[in-house]
Amino acid sequence: MYRITGFFAAFLIVGSAASYAQDTIELPDVVTWSAYGTGSTGNAQAVAIGSALQNELDKTLRILPGKNDVSRMVPLRDGRVMFSAAGIATFYAQEGIEEFNDPEWGPQRVRVLLTSNPAHNQGVAATAESGIETVADLEGRRVAAVVGSPAINNGIEAVLAFAGLSWDDVERVDFPGYSASWEGMLNGQVDAAWGATTISSAFQLESSPRGIRWLTLPPDDTEGWKRLQSVAPHIVPHQATIGAGISEDNPQQGTNYPYPILIAYAQQDPALVEAMTRAMVDLYPTYSDASPGADGWALENQILDWIVPFHEGAIPVLEAQGVWSPEAQAHNDALVERQDRLAEAWEGLMAQDLSGGALVEAWATARADIPMPGSE
Repeated sequence: MYRITGFFAAFLIVGSAASYAQDTIELPDVVTWSAYGTGSTGNAQAVAIGSALQNELDKTLRILPGKNDVSRMVPLRDGRVMFSAAGIATFYAQEGIEEFNDPEWGPQRVRVLLTSNPAHNQGVAATAESGIETVADLEGRRVAAVVGSPAINNGIEAVLAFAGLSWDDVERVDFPGYSASWEGMLNGQVDAAWGATTISSAFQLESSPRGIRWLTLPPDDTEGWKRLQSVAPHIVPHQATIGAGISEDNPQQGTNYPYPILIAYAQQDPALVEAMTRAMVDLYPTYSDASPGADGWALENQILDWIVPFHEGAIPVLEAQGVWSPEAQAHNDALVERQDRLAEAWEGLMAQDLSGGALVEAWATARADIPMPGSE
């Protein structure tokens, strides 16, 4: 993965942003997003961005909260909102997997405007009292899973794969929700769970008698990361400098993926996408400190060779800021071509009138023949 180097990006931004920002941002008076539910960091960031739009551009951001991946994607698909501040459902929707492996869905042509990649991590934490220090130590231990949350459960499965383990090697304990899984650690029901390093439950666990330990996944463990990304290609190595038990002096080498991810469908008006992306870039200084994690939207934090393509309307903004490269364009073109191949393969299965388990199995086989660019 390559990112924009901070100094180079800062130099370019200073050189070009002044004239770039003078242009009028042609957004409609009311901009509509779907987003995570009230109380989530994703929703809080959307609110902060909405305040910036209102204060600086006199535009209203109307946020439609959704309690799960599908409820956030439906209004985007149906045109009831322009954009979605989504999570890793972006990847699941593109791939037509999990809840999107259904005749009503299938692979979706979603596109990225910008992603938030803050200084925290998302990964597996264990109670300090459990004595678990490495991923391999999870073998035989109680690990939390969350019913109806493929993103969390897939993340844990991927981390287990880092050490050559699977769900069969641990004692899986199901919880009805994300918060409940962390309460399970606080109450001594489980030894480990998935979470973000900055959530309040992590700080509660840190200050409790049980304590907290985030499991390290060394970025130089090439084979471990190959196993992990074979399960979850959206997860990347990342060093956290903020969170429970974490600081700049005591960073954590772990896992992360963008959240939130501002997306639109491929067919969304490129001019509208460009205006929204420009607003996100130009107004960044006014919202970056307004909500935890909002600093992740910084231009220098963008991952330009991730696994979902950027929208054609977002690319001119990145070009104007001097951070888009021929390599990024080539990677993006390959991702768009892959989405076309996924759609074609899905149409072939739909012509066979497959559903249920037969569809899941056939689609897994078809996707295996359409690898990510660079993974062949």
